Amino acid sequence: MSSFRFTAALASGKICAAFCKAFAPKRGSNLPGAIALKFDPRFLRQIKNIDPAKTILITGTNGKSTANNMIVHAFNTAGRAVCSNLEGANMKPGVATALLKNTSAGGRFKKEYLILETDERSLASVAEDLKPGSICVTNIQKDQVQRNGDPDYIYQKIKNVIADAEGLTLYVNNEDPRSKSLAEYLTESSRAVSFGVAQNARGFMAEREWEVTMPCPLCHDALAFKWYNLAGVGAFDCGSCGFSSGGPADHVISEVDYDGCTFRADGENYKLAYTAAFFLYNYALCVSVCKGFGIDADTLKRAFESFTNIGGRTEEFFFKGKRVRYMRIKQENPETLQSALDTISNDKDPKVVVLGPAVVDDMVPHYSNTFYTFDCNFDPLNGSGVERFICFGDTISWDMANRLLYAGVPEDRVEIIATDADEKIMSSIAECGSDNVYLITWIKKYEKLKVLAG
Repeated sequence: MSSFRFTAALASGKICAAFCKAFAPKRGSNLPGAIALKFDPRFLRQIKNIDPAKTILITGTNGKSTANNMIVHAFNTAGRAVCSNLEGANMKPGVATALLKNTSAGGRFKKEYLILETDERSLASVAEDLKPGSICVTNIQKDQVQRNGDPDYIYQKIKNVIADAEGLTLYVNNEDPRSKSLAEYLTESSRAVSFGVAQNARGFMAEREWEVTMPCPLCHDALAFKWYNLAGVGAFDCGSCGFSSGGPADHVISEVDYDGCTFRADGENYKLAYTAAFFLYNYALCVSVCKGFGIDADTLKRAFESFTNIGGRTEEFFFKGKRVRYMRIKQENPETLQSALDTISNDKDPKVVVLGPAVVDDMVPHYSNTFYTFDCNFDPLNGSGVERFICFGDTISWDMANRLLYAGVPEDRVEIIATDADEKIMSSIAECGSDNVYLITWIKKYEKLKVLAG
């Protein structure tokens, strides 16, 4: 019966994948796998020829899509045959879909390596089926409170996977306390490899009044940060139990030259194609994994020079003489919002910032709030030459404007558009004084505005 169920799952999934490719490509990254799993919930574990030692799962709150795609690109550059879910479908149906497309009619995996971006909540079930030899944890931070609640809920889920694994190589972020502490729960047959980024010009000292620390993931007393590379990511120490970021990580990115677009890692110089500070941790993880799998520095250099990040993170369009740069954030995720604010703050030219937090309606219950903006520091943005702030949206535009007022932005520099009407938003952008415009909103709204811009 088990063999029959697997055969039916494989056949139905492949038929669905062919149908989606021809008639519904937008559903092709998830639906085939969902159908296969309906026929056989044990579908993944029955695929033959998958080598756990060559199976890598990449999880965490932020950066897993970029890190996954960067690592896959490096492996491809090295001539390795890789199966991955590059479209970002990172839950179990998306994983199953990626495997469907790379499995023979007889149920044998056709590639050498399996590298998968994996949703934090799905990690346990995916790891149980695939028994990965390597797991990478980018960071564990606040995200999607209506789904995940507190970050410690996700931490416990990942921790349980780590504690149950044998012979695992765990890649941890040396400057993210939750990620690094997972190494404490490894079994004797497993090992940890740490990656990190040295203090650099885009970092900041931990001495500002707005900074809020976090509890130590081991003893739960307050952590003290010395400096930050990103919000909640930097050199830290627990005065109670001694847990800390400690000395240098196993693989460290240093000598970052944002103007020259280079960095140094493991004694080699590399090209920095994406200069937002948070990208450095994706590069650091990629270097760590590639070195662990025997990819040499020259190959890695070629990979970084030719890597193109997935669309939708930072893009731009032109409208009525305005250059509109889109800074995507993950709704209800203060770290990605802070990264966007910091990137905009580094541009000291006169500019307009357009803010449109949206209702999160991709799951039930729908949700809207601006509480996560109070975890962010708006002071550098307020002092970076912003001539006008435009807050739009029919749900929380006034809340967003209030957050700016709390940050000391003069009321006469804040415009409120209490609507989601695309034409009205674009009209305000066209009428603003500066031709240097930054837009922060969710991806669906950006895509609609870009269409209007032509």
